[in-house]
Amino acid sequence: MSSTPVPETDYRRTARRRMWSRLPAAAQEYLAAQLGGQVDSVVLAGGGFTPGFAGILASADGKRIFAKAAPASDAFVYPAYRRESEVVPLLPDGMPVPRLLAAGDVTADSSGGAGGDVPAGSGDSTDWHVLVYEAVDGRMPGTPWTEDDLAAVESSCATSARLLAAGFPPGMAGTSVAEDILSTPSPFLEVADGGPAPWFLPGMTAARARRFQQCLEDSPRALAGTSVLHGDLRPDNILIRSGRALFCDWNFLGTGAAWIDWVGVLPYARGGGIDVEAWLRRSTLTCDVPPEHIDAFLAALLAYMVNSGNAPEVGASPQLRSHGRHTARLIFEWVLSRWDQPQP
Repeated sequence: MSSTPVPETDYRRTARRRMWSRLPAAAQEYLAAQLGGQVDSVVLAGGGFTPGFAGILASADGKRIFAKAAPASDAFVYPAYRRESEVVPLLPDGMPVPRLLAAGDVTADSSGGAGGDVPAGSGDSTDWHVLVYEAVDGRMPGTPWTEDDLAAVESSCATSARLLAAGFPPGMAGTSVAEDILSTPSPFLEVADGGPAPWFLPGMTAARARRFQQCLEDSPRALAGTSVLHGDLRPDNILIRSGRALFCDWNFLGTGAAWIDWVGVLPYARGGGIDVEAWLRRSTLTCDVPPEHIDAFLAALLAYMVNSGNAPEVGASPQLRSHGRHTARLIFEWVLSRWDQPQP
């Protein structure tokens, strides 16, 4: 059966970032102070799916920081950055995360950005939230995927699960994954009743859709748990430094089974040629998890990505829907391979 190709997503080049010149003077001055007085170079982050400012800033004497900034007028990025600056200081010592050096609010001059670069009528608020992290000399996994990189990710997932098992302040751990699943419309029911498959999953037959639907209905029970989870772990939220995986962007915390973050990364590794079934058996996070629980989570994640891939395009994030379609294809192909082969 022929189909329209679904391009792979290069997670190093997904973002459409706000330029440094379009930050207000107050934000630029705040960040310059973190470098000791002057910013001499800016390298924008290529990964991610938001237009928030994010990049490496450097001074003439070689000092470097990683900075993020967003205006209150951005209804998605601003609260996400504020949430991140609340969560990261609460993470236990030893967590695999870059160090947060500073975070704060700045008030921009009402005339706009530095040098008047923010155009009139842009709707930018005068309030901005700014975060400053250590600049990590690392790289994103998956370019290409290697066994060593996946081992680093698995180790950091296990470390996170162990350290976060001690608990988290009440009200800060987010909602349960099971609740989120129940609030997501199923894309399988229509196909199961004879409707068309998503154009990017032409192999989704009615029989397969019915089986995915059953897995989806089983997922709240399979994913129940009290572990605190990153909630959005994917290649562009991971940095490999000296053989260790660091996890970034802690603004989607949730609770559930301790293995969820780890399994959420595996579709990308499998797409890169890694034998992830062997890793499921090898990892202490998943070696005792029933296969049907893994299938239930993958069905839930597939439902989310199908809905995302079918949603209207977002001008400020031109590859967001492509990411959903790419991930949906990876999950779909993996689950079919699991169903075609007996579990050991």
